[in-house]
Amino acid sequence: MDIVKIIGIGLAGTVAAVILKEYKPIFALSIGAITATIMFILMLDRITYIFDVVNMIATRLSISADYIAIIIRIIGISYIARFGTELCRDAGQNSIAQKIELAGKVMIVVASIPILTAVLNLLVGILP
Repeated sequence: MDIVKIIGIGLAGTVAAVILKEYKPIFALSIGAITATIMFILMLDRITYIFDVVNMIATRLSISADYIAIIIRIIGISYIARFGTELCRDAGQNSIAQKIELAGKVMIVVASIPILTAVLNLLVGILP
């Protein structure tokens, strides 16, 4: 069970970070980042599986691959922004974390413009 491995790594990283925080705070932050990266790497095969299933469904439903790519890009932006935000918050840098959140939201809006344009064109075509 992969979730048991991930939880085990998370707990080990947490314990190590808490212990090191008293003696070397900079190492505690590094342990947190390394632990999060290892956990993400363990999930990569599951993430790839999700993308494969989404592409298969899109092919069956004749949905444009461009739109699927945009949706996957938006999901990726949100997860990466969240990851960076949480690392900054763990380091006590809430102001920087808020800026990362804002940047992620702006990038999501920019990435979604082609879909918004397509929806508006569809609505204009339907209206008399």
